[in-house]
Amino acid sequence: MIELAQLQQLIAVSERGTISAAANALHISQPALTRSMQRLEAELGVSLFDRKRNRAVLNRVGEMAVARAGGILASVDELARELRLFEARLSTIAVGSCGPAPMWDLAAELADRFPEKTLSTELGETDALIEGLAQGRYRLILTERPVDLPGLLCRKYTEEQLCIALPPEHPLSGRKAIRLAELGEESILTYKDFGIWQRLLEQNPRLHYLIQSDRATLAELVRASNLPCFSSNLTVFRFRATVNRVSVPLLDEDASVTFYLCARENDRTLLQQLC
Repeated sequence: MIELAQLQQLIAVSERGTISAAANALHISQPALTRSMQRLEAELGVSLFDRKRNRAVLNRVGEMAVARAGGILASVDELARELRLFEARLSTIAVGSCGPAPMWDLAAELADRFPEKTLSTELGETDALIEGLAQGRYRLILTERPVDLPGLLCRKYTEEQLCIALPPEHPLSGRKAIRLAELGEESILTYKDFGIWQRLLEQNPRLHYLIQSDRATLAELVRASNLPCFSSNLTVFRFRATVNRVSVPLLDEDASVTFYLCARENDRTLLQQLC
């Protein structure tokens, strides 16, 4: 039976030019490599080398064998890669989301339902998430718009209303709702990975955003200061740091979003378990 090592050795002979040079590169003896090539010829039933005095040179059959060997080894590498990805898919639930809060809730639900699985979460733009789902990089994605594409399933998952959490003594804390621009040039504590809400921040450049990359640090700053911060109907129970704040809903058009949970057709059962 032909061994993959023999094909690798044959390619090494082609690349190095001689069996001796290939043996040195492969860290085996020349006689051992010669015997291996002889066994390969016997298995294939052809001569791969023209043997001259003290030298063996690949013939045209051998050159063809080298080309085919390269393709076979590439196919084996591709098979191994696909199998590793498939194994990871069986043991991992990869989730992509355009917003942080619904992803946190979904991850918590998945961890509760599938404690034996490894969870992977990632924020991204909706178009990139849809492409990733179609290509199998994600098993589930959360988008801010419904997805209607062949092979993909989509269901309404949750709604999020963004709020500004103000200290009770703030002049706007008694309002039922405000627009973000009404805060003028105030400083606001915010989290770095803000997902789709980032566009709302960009629409209000007069505000000073004090961006934190660590949620624990952000929570501590909220507790220790009287600076406004963002919250939502999905985060109010998760982050107790805002208990000393009054959450006022934002009236801005981009401050309210319906999230949709999407999966591929072969994950229909998983999707049905979640919504």
